[in-house]
Amino acid sequence: MVARIFRLRVALLAAPFRETFTRSVGAVVTFAALFAAAVLAAILPPRWFASTGQLATFDTAVGAVILGAVVLVPFFANRGHLEPRQFAGYPMSASQIAFGLLGSTVISWPFLLLLSWIIALGATRPEWQAHPPALTATLVLVLVIAVCGARVASALSRLVVGSDRAGIVRAVGSVLLVAFAPVAVFVAATTFGDADGAFVDVTSVLSWTPFGAPFAALWQLASGDESGLAMRFIIAGGFALLCLLVWFPLVKASNERVERPADSAVARRGLGWFERFPARPASVISARTLTYWARDPRYRVALVAIPIAPIVMLLAFWVAGAGITVLALLPLPVMLLLLGWSLHNDVAMDSTAIWSHVASGIRGREDRAGRLAPVLVVGVPLAVIGSSLTVTVLGEWRILPAVIGLNLGVLFVAAGVASVFSVLMPYPTTRPGDSPFLQPQWSGSGSGRAQTMSIIVAMLLSLPPVWFALNAVFDVEFTANLWALLFGIGYGAVVLLLGVLIGGAVFNRSAPELIAVTQVYD
Repeated sequence: MVARIFRLRVALLAAPFRETFTRSVGAVVTFAALFAAAVLAAILPPRWFASTGQLATFDTAVGAVILGAVVLVPFFANRGHLEPRQFAGYPMSASQIAFGLLGSTVISWPFLLLLSWIIALGATRPEWQAHPPALTATLVLVLVIAVCGARVASALSRLVVGSDRAGIVRAVGSVLLVAFAPVAVFVAATTFGDADGAFVDVTSVLSWTPFGAPFAALWQLASGDESGLAMRFIIAGGFALLCLLVWFPLVKASNERVERPADSAVARRGLGWFERFPARPASVISARTLTYWARDPRYRVALVAIPIAPIVMLLAFWVAGAGITVLALLPLPVMLLLLGWSLHNDVAMDSTAIWSHVASGIRGREDRAGRLAPVLVVGVPLAVIGSSLTVTVLGEWRILPAVIGLNLGVLFVAAGVASVFSVLMPYPTTRPGDSPFLQPQWSGSGSGRAQTMSIIVAMLLSLPPVWFALNAVFDVEFTANLWALLFGIGYGAVVLLLGVLIGGAVFNRSAPELIAVTQVYD
């Protein structure tokens, strides 16, 4: 049966050349260009760098990025992969399937491209060739990490995420790719323009990861520097062994676990966001809220208005002679602050449906969590992609972790504060179907107090991640930037969680009053 998997792999390998003549010629040209690019990626760097140290830095960084992409990308995009569950109905044991899939991975176009790059890399680095046994063992170890890591990532994605959420995972992968593309271009330009720059700092960190350790170890061996040499080999070998040990239980679990079948009596088309969320209270509220944000003009007007404030602030700071750092860092946090704060009156905006939450006994934290979906769906990609563009404008890609921590921290804090204030101080707003520019007249507590207090609290609670991020931005150091990233995300997540829990408790306690407030002008 293992031989049949290999034959299936060979058939899949030749499939692009069995199409029509035009497509077959296109496949030949495409794969020839890919193999040429893989070989040139190994041949050209020695011609660009004058010193061995610069070449070692470049090889370690590029090798870590390529090997990391080979291992991590299958977690987000694995629709074309053979998976263990596809062979569950055949008379094969879990170990046979595991060995067959693992061994047959070498008969695939991605592996052949990686192999051509590895061979060209070893052939064009005479410093490495002075130690043939170590060179061979290390390059084989790189291939083992690639094969085992990609297999584990793909199987883990199918097992944990499942087919119903695969689209969300692919979307997350696409956002990350788009976000870091400008940074990658800027890093390449910085590296080739000034090879002695800050590129070395990040490379030294990558050299201690399982993806960069093999390449760093080869250059250390070639230069005679044995500091950390054994540890880097242990890191790479340990990661490969870990992937092997995890792969076999994953195959067994994949073949034994049965996904819950979709109910054929439930409509699966034409339901929009409801098709993409499970049938749980918070998820259903998320789907309905996302639908509102996409169709209700009241929400669209608010989204369009959010970028206006940063533009006005930019003009004011520009006229005042502010530097490029302030002008580049300011707009995105302000936009994210306003985006998260826009939830401060979501209960009143949802006045026609809030009664259904109370009548059905939905817990307050589920209501609060469900209403966060639009802000997170829009805000998280905006924060990641916008941070990438910000550091590109600033010309300093080393501060990317701090900028991401700053923006995500501000977003999470604003959303957490708004989750409390929307049930603590609600006020009537534009009714569904009315003009988004029409505001109801109400003699109770003014909307100004709720808006002012909520935005002030959000700004005050956002100061800690802003302070840590600015320290890391103005005093560029990798450790400080990493700490700013972790603190910003962690602090923001804690505030967001507390906002959901506190807002949920207030919702449970004052649900009848919320209905009264939202219907006071009907």
